[in-house]
Order: sequence, then structure tokens, then C-alpha cells
Amino acid sequence: MLLDDPVNISSFEKHTGNHRNCPVCDRSVHLQSTRLLPDMTFPEAFDVWIAQRVIHYTGTRGNAHYISERGERDLRQYARAACKFFSGLALGEIHAGHLAEYQRARALNLVDMEGGAKQPWKERAGANLIRKEVQTVMRVMRAAGAWTEEKEKAFEPLATVYTDVPRALTPAEQVEWLAVANSRPEWRLVYLWSVVALQTTAATNEMRALRLGDLFLSQGTMQVRSEGAKNQRRIRTIPLETPEVVWALGSLVERASSMGASGPYAYLFPIHVTGVRYDPLRPMTVWGMRKPWDAVREAAGLPWFRVYDLRHTAITRMAEAGVPIPVIMSFAGHISPRMQQHYTAISMESKRRWALAAWAGGPMPFAPGSSATVPRPETPKPVSSVPQADWRQPKTAAFR
Repeated sequence: MLLDDPVNISSFEKHTGNHRNCPVCDRSVHLQSTRLLPDMTFPEAFDVWIAQRVIHYTGTRGNAHYISERGERDLRQYARAACKFFSGLALGEIHAGHLAEYQRARALNLVDMEGGAKQPWKERAGANLIRKEVQTVMRVMRAAGAWTEEKEKAFEPLATVYTDVPRALTPAEQVEWLAVANSRPEWRLVYLWSVVALQTTAATNEMRALRLGDLFLSQGTMQVRSEGAKNQRRIRTIPLETPEVVWALGSLVERASSMGASGPYAYLFPIHVTGVRYDPLRPMTVWGMRKPWDAVREAAGLPWFRVYDLRHTAITRMAEAGVPIPVIMSFAGHISPRMQQHYTAISMESKRRWALAAWAGGPMPFAPGSSATVPRPETPKPVSSVPQADWRQPKTAAFR
């Protein structure tokens, strides 16, 4: 079935001793070479296509892969949305008109069906997400030989949208957000998540991908590995410098343990399967915290505030404190040139405030444009807790 986890090969018949007439190897050959056909529907073809690009494990996970876990997760999400439109079409039947209509329907969240327009998706999608979903359909079609040069010429993709700089909480809004999130037991996860994200700059997917083995609370560090990192430049080790963030992570470890998480490969945020059952070897979905998050931002009067905005707020606090941009980039991982300019402007404004606090209101040595000379400042005296004669020429035996 589409988008279910592919059946692990190890659950089939065992390999033969010399791999001769081996059913497991034969199945791999079958997946690699014979199942992608233009007459398959998109859901069927996607199952085959994604199975050829992932290696699934039982127990301890290895580091061998074709695409990253995050890449697989994103592709499944794109395909899930596309299947609501293309499920009844064979790959060979899909043409540029279908893709154009999908882009329109996805942008409006409407599909004209018998009985009137329907809303198959939870909400409308932006241009960049629609582009990724359409590109996923096209990749599967290319792999099946169903995407032709004529279709390529006829298809007009949506233009890439360069989004505005995300909004960050002001210091006052940040205090209010944390106070509201900490006011009710059912919102405790939002509070703990917020404390960690604000003091580590970890993004949403980086947080969800955290495993117990990524936390070194006694050493005061946290690792962001490739599984959750957006790119290689976002793989990093983050220092944990306050008791609050160490406490918050420790509380989250206790929460994960109560859900069955144990061992370094268990996730800090296990997925909720059903009832009171959690699977500690699978991470919480992007929707796992949506209900309490929406409740907190409604109570705090911050309806615009998204989970990802915590990262931007954290970096903004660092820039406001005058932290040099190279240090921010090392702490938070790669940021785009556009965002770097944004944070640089904030950092410069912070420097201006500090300069104003240091020099404003002091005596001007001369009026601008006048011919008055600048008075020579007094020679500063050495600052020391030791008398001048002692630190210049120590007399005691200890200094000899």
C-alpha cells in the first residue's frame, strides 16, 4: 500500500548460503529492474521507485543509504499530496495539462469532481511546496520512461518564490509565550520544546530527529546529525550553556523513557501510534505537536507564530546581543546570504546601541567644525588589586 513503510527484506525468506537461487536477491533484482512501467498508476509506481532508493533496518540502524531519512520522509510527504490528484491515472496518461491543473488545484485547494468542487488537502500549498510535489511526480515518470521531451516542452512550472524574512518574537513576546506554555500541564511539551529550541537554534526537523544518543548532558553538548540537518553545513555540535536548557532536555529524556525509549537510537520525541502506545524507533511527525501548539499561540495572542519561528527567534536574540555573525553561523549552522545580511543588520544595530550607551551624554572635546584642539586625556593608571610597587617589582620570595 502506498506510503506505508516498505516491508523489510529481512522479514522475507533468508538468503541462501551461496546466494544461488536466492529469493531475497531475486526480489532485489525484481525491484531494481522490472517493476517500474508506464502503465502503472502513480501510487503503484511511487512505491517501487522509493523502495529502490532506501535501505530499511530492524534494530540498530546503520549508516548505509541511497537517500537520507529526511529525504525519504519529504518525498513520501510530497507523494502523499500528489496521490490525491493522480491516483487514478497511469504514468503514461499524465501529461502537461494534468500537471498544470494540479498546480492550480493545489494552490486553491480545490479539485473539480462530480458533484462539485472538493477540498482534498487540509490547506492550500505555496508555490515552492507545489513545485516539489510536481517534481516528485516527474521524477517517477522519468524513471518509468513516461516523461517525454514533448511533455517537457509543454509544461510550465511555477516560479520559485523567495519568501520574506521570517518573523521573530520580541523579547516581551518571548517571555509571554514561555509563561503561557508553562501554565498548563497539557502544554508542557510545547514549553520544553521552546526552551530547547530557543537556546540551541535547532530547527523543527532537527528537533524531531534527535535521538537519546545525540544528547551529552553531562558534557553540556547536543549533536545535530545528518538525519535531521537540512544540509551538510547544518551538521554540528551545539553547546548547552545554561541550567535551563539542560533541565529541559533532561525532562524530555524522562518523558521519552516513559514512552518506552531506551538506548542511543531511540528518539527523544517518539511517534504516537495509538492510545497510550508510542514507537520510540520512529520520530514524531510534523503534526505531532500541532494541537497543543495551536492552543498555546491562541492563548498567547500570537496566531502567526510557527514552530520553525523559534529558530529565527533564537538567532535574533544572539544577533541582538551583539554576537559576531561567524559565531552565530557556527552555532546555528549554515544560514543563507539573505538571512546573513538580515542578522548582520540586527547585530550592527546592537553595536550602535552599545556605542550610544557608552558615549552619549559625555563631554564633547570640541564642537564639529570648530578649530578647538582636542584636550589630551590623562594617562590612565594601571588597574590592579596589587599596589603598583608590588606588581612592578615584586619583593617576596614567592615571586622570585
